[in-house]
Amino acid sequence: MSKTVSFDRPAIWIDHLVHESVLKRPLESARHRFFVLPRLVVAACILLGAPVWLFLYGAPSASELMIYALAQMPLISVGVLARTGQLRLAQSVSIFGWLAMAVALHGLTQGYETISITLLTIALVEAALTPEIVMIFVIEAATIDLIALTAGVHMPGQHLSAFERSASLAILAAPLLLYIAFLSVCAIRAENTRTKVDSANARDLRLLTDAIGDIVLHLDRGGAVGMIIGDTHKVYGLDRRDLIGRGFFQRVHIADRPAFLKLVSDAFDQDAPMTTVLRVQVGLAPSASGKYVEPIFNYFDARMCLAQPVADDLNLTNENPRPVVCILRDVTAEKRAEEAIAAARAESERATMSKTRFLANVSHELRTPLNAIIGFSEMLANAELAPSDPAKQREYAQIVANSGHHLLEVVNTILDMSKIESGSMQIFPEPFSLPSLIDQCCDMVQLKADQGGVNLLRDYRRDMEELVADKRACKQILLNLLSNAVKFTPAGGKVRVVIAPEGNLLAVTVADTGIGIAASDLSRLGDPFFQASASHDRAYEGTGLGLSVVRGLVGLHGGAITVESMPKKGTSVTVRLPLDCREPTLGTCVSAQIEAIPRIGAAIGADISQVNEIAKKTVKKIA
Repeated sequence: MSKTVSFDRPAIWIDHLVHESVLKRPLESARHRFFVLPRLVVAACILLGAPVWLFLYGAPSASELMIYALAQMPLISVGVLARTGQLRLAQSVSIFGWLAMAVALHGLTQGYETISITLLTIALVEAALTPEIVMIFVIEAATIDLIALTAGVHMPGQHLSAFERSASLAILAAPLLLYIAFLSVCAIRAENTRTKVDSANARDLRLLTDAIGDIVLHLDRGGAVGMIIGDTHKVYGLDRRDLIGRGFFQRVHIADRPAFLKLVSDAFDQDAPMTTVLRVQVGLAPSASGKYVEPIFNYFDARMCLAQPVADDLNLTNENPRPVVCILRDVTAEKRAEEAIAAARAESERATMSKTRFLANVSHELRTPLNAIIGFSEMLANAELAPSDPAKQREYAQIVANSGHHLLEVVNTILDMSKIESGSMQIFPEPFSLPSLIDQCCDMVQLKADQGGVNLLRDYRRDMEELVADKRACKQILLNLLSNAVKFTPAGGKVRVVIAPEGNLLAVTVADTGIGIAASDLSRLGDPFFQASASHDRAYEGTGLGLSVVRGLVGLHGGAITVESMPKKGTSVTVRLPLDCREPTLGTCVSAQIEAIPRIGAAIGADISQVNEIAKKTVKKIA
């Protein structure tokens, strides 16, 4: 039973002639096998042809023995390859063997020019397969020299008949033609093997990059992309033209480009793995206003290293150096999580500090009236300490009552803030005259203003349209704003209250010429328990909840707050409320946003025209 011969995988016995250094490299191992196979075939043909030659022509001459010895050079090249594992050295031995045999055949015999040309052609074909350009030029030069030196020379040789000459040509040409056929087939098979190996490697690498989800790029020294491996970039909606060349560099965030170029340079110079985090644009998104688009950046962990050369890579030169392999792994989720954790930690620390200050402030606010209540109550309860004068007794009783009211006010403020934060605070809108309510509130704080030497000014018309809102909540808003303005205004200062209609809104402005608020504290106004420049030995009492309650109540009415201030220039707080707060959408917002504006110029309470001008400028900035 015959056995089919396959050129895809030569017989297993040829593996014994393959050097052990290439057995683990499929492509190199295939090249060695396909080099050995045709030379063994032609060597076998030459050895089998020797008895036929002897039978036809008898004992060979010295020149024929030399030519026969040179014909063993392919077999010698197989031995060189099996011994050293150097394919190019074996190819050189084989090529020069064919070249030497062609020269000897042309110079020592007559009538075999066709065979000499065939041998030169074989040498040229083998040189083309090396591929060594220098080798091709050497063979060409040798051929020209051979023709020039032997032109017209007729060396003595055997005079053979036509039959004998035809037989000798057949004997010499048959192995050569067979060798050429085997050489072509093996070259094709070797190239097919190379293609299969390259395809398998490319497929495995593509599957690997797709499985791990990384983008793999080849970069030159300037950071330009020369090759993209895999299709992972398509997950981000990126096409090949978006990354190839300078496209990737243009997508790196402008602040990260110096780090990117330095990483590429270090990878080339130090030949060691390098890593950094880059922001890369992966798309566009409409802005909040919808008038333009904004770039979307993802965070990528970029790891770079210089590609390692392979033994058969002929394209690596000084002009075409090894590329840098860049592996991009998307770490946006991890980065966002880190930022969220950092923000939560900072917020937790701020909340802890605020609550600590709140506890200190509340303790101070509660301790003072409680001391008064306990002290004067003990005096009134003790017959020895109680004053005999009824007026003095009434004074002590009034102090106890006032301290109790102050405690109740502090507790109510804390409860109101708790209701607002939990969303359980409700409003009950009703129509009322806002100027009349402001008059009541001004009358309530007038005594405190007089005691502090503060001039309380009312600048509004009495015949305004009624406001539909929660009257109790509006009263609490006005009292908090007026109390703060009077408390933080030194003697001789002014507090001015202004009402200005603005379309379907009413704007109430409380402006003072007090101590003002630093720009660094403006952004935190309205935060629960926050007090500007708060300290345990502060000159002004309070829990830091007044403006937080105002913010929550204004938000329940669907209003907005604007605060403008500067240290030593005073503060202006403008509250804008809808004329009708019974809209279905109102009452759902827990807290109003505060727009804080650092003050530039003179004090707000200095002149009413300045207040009006401020109202005109800031109304456009309120949402």
